[in-house]
Amino acid sequence: MYRIFYICAGLLLIYPLTTLSEVEPSDTEIIVTTATRSDILHQELVGNTSRIDDEQIELTAAQHMNQILSASSGVWLSRGNGQESLLSVRSPVLTGAGSCAEFLSLQDGIPLRSPGFCNVNQLFDSSFEFARAIEVVKGVNSARYGGSAIHGLVNVMTPVDALPTSIALELGPNQYHRFDGQGSWQTHHSVTNVALTVSDDGGYKDSSGYQQQKLMLSQSMDDWNNWAIQNNFTLSHLDQETAGYLQAGEDAYLDRNLARTNAFPNAYRDAFSLRLHSRWLTEIEGRAWQITPYFRKNHMDFLMHFLPGTPVESNGHSSFGLQANVSEALTETWDWRIGMDWEYTEGELQQSQENETQTDSDFLNAVLPQGTHYDYQVDANSIATYFQLTWQATNKLKLQSALRFDHIEYDYDNALATGRNREDGTPCSFSGCRYTRPASSKDSFGDASMEMAAAYRLSQPLQVYIKWDRGFRAPHTSELYRLQNGQSTADIDSVIAKQWELGLRGITKDWFFELSAFELKKDNGIYLDSDRQYLNGLNTTHVGSELDLKWHMHPLFSWQANLSYAKHTYESNAVNSDGSILNLTGNDIDTAPRWIASNRFNWQLLKNTQIQFEWQYLDRYFLDAENTQSYPGHQLAHLRIVSELTRALTLSLRVNNLFNEAYVERADFAFGNHRYFVGEDRGGLIKVKYEF
Repeated sequence: MYRIFYICAGLLLIYPLTTLSEVEPSDTEIIVTTATRSDILHQELVGNTSRIDDEQIELTAAQHMNQILSASSGVWLSRGNGQESLLSVRSPVLTGAGSCAEFLSLQDGIPLRSPGFCNVNQLFDSSFEFARAIEVVKGVNSARYGGSAIHGLVNVMTPVDALPTSIALELGPNQYHRFDGQGSWQTHHSVTNVALTVSDDGGYKDSSGYQQQKLMLSQSMDDWNNWAIQNNFTLSHLDQETAGYLQAGEDAYLDRNLARTNAFPNAYRDAFSLRLHSRWLTEIEGRAWQITPYFRKNHMDFLMHFLPGTPVESNGHSSFGLQANVSEALTETWDWRIGMDWEYTEGELQQSQENETQTDSDFLNAVLPQGTHYDYQVDANSIATYFQLTWQATNKLKLQSALRFDHIEYDYDNALATGRNREDGTPCSFSGCRYTRPASSKDSFGDASMEMAAAYRLSQPLQVYIKWDRGFRAPHTSELYRLQNGQSTADIDSVIAKQWELGLRGITKDWFFELSAFELKKDNGIYLDSDRQYLNGLNTTHVGSELDLKWHMHPLFSWQANLSYAKHTYESNAVNSDGSILNLTGNDIDTAPRWIASNRFNWQLLKNTQIQFEWQYLDRYFLDAENTQSYPGHQLAHLRIVSELTRALTLSLRVNNLFNEAYVERADFAFGNHRYFVGEDRGGLIKVKYEF
């Protein structure tokens, strides 16, 4: 029913918009995307991809990536404390160990974390501060990018052209300051870039704040024995004092003094990441080859302040991988691409608790013991092959398809005694400890992803497309090997997602718009039941529409708008491990606002001053699966002013939360209590940049 409604609504919009056939098409090629793993004009793309360009990234000068991703429709990056976040793309805000596996987070087309080892906060590893563009590819895209691209993906693209040499200093509230520096040097055939950012934030809440450092080195060679080579090295480190959620009653965030309190003053997060890749491109006898070997290393320690007993987790993994593909235009109307992705990973996780649990519950005190809870290593080997075919059937009709098969194998080695006893082997009271260590094992998962799509050019600037995708994601290692309450094995399988999408895109010299409607059905969803056991069988439906709009209405004025409406619904009840039923069918999924919107008004004041006013809207959403508690939503406004005082000197002013709205970045409801991740008050930041 929903599919029919949105398809009809989309078709009804086509007729009036065909008047754009009389408008001059865009004569520039400034919108280029790598959503197909190769450069393509946005005008030719099938599927909804938002591209946030370097001008908007520079103007926003984001402290946190959620400040820049608001420029894409259907996206909500919920900010936690410091640099923490939870991602939503055509989805609710998903939580839990494996929720990050519903999305792909990439840098230069390479995942930030290995399959099965992702982290919900992993976007803080990305080099978004230096990005030349950020792309958000929405919906199911497993056939092109692999498992985990169920709801969408975010790709941070680092510079390949020479960077101007500059230094910048930014100061803001709560003892915030950031230093940025970049430069480049060139030879006849190569460009080498270096960029550094160092941030220090004293924190909005008590006993909070962070220090973060990021370094990027890149080199591009355009002709080395007929190869173009792009080498990239990035390093990041985050040392964060973490403030937890506010739990002081319903609407507690409205009390400004209470909002700054921190019930978890000892919480912290220490994260390190290193990534290196080398992309080789050439053309041999009409075939374009692309080969990208890469290496990554991640490590993170953090206090799990959200759990009774506040254990410490230490996790990390190291990976070697290779992406390779070849493409060819067989004729003027047919072209194909075939490729392979391979990766080998060694990962480990330890969780330990220094002291005995001390709560008001004798049960929790007994089942959450002092000592080591988990200590395991997982070696993972993943390989995928894919084939893509495009046929330009007529000068107006293009058909394309993609098929991919992924296989991943986990070799899990448990270093502690199997079962749910204490570290020393003694049993806990109340039938055993909560934390359960399954026996060492080997597990493998494999599945196929498919795409079929068609695009029809109604006029030179106007294109309509329809697309069907099937994707999947394998269980996360934490869902398989970090069990609780006596679950000896996690009898779970891959999540399957299928999506229909209809879209309309128009590009002229002064206009860009993209309107899409989608229905995404997810089957065999993995969830954590009331006994804290991982189970399959939760089905959900995600139906909605998105609009991205840019209008250069005057040489001095432009308008950008992003609007999305989506309804995220449970389509089945959750069946607990004891056979009891949690009635969810027909309910809205929690933390899933239906409306998300943003508008950015740009004004070129005089010759050297740019002003941007941004307005954001987040709709009401439910906090629990039973739909009994809710957050009313909020509206925020931000002001940005950039003025070139001289050819070399630029002064910027940004005011976040201009009207000082009391709001939360995210709210939830757990164990009978409202929990709020409080948003910050109005804050002004001043930045001085000098370009040599």
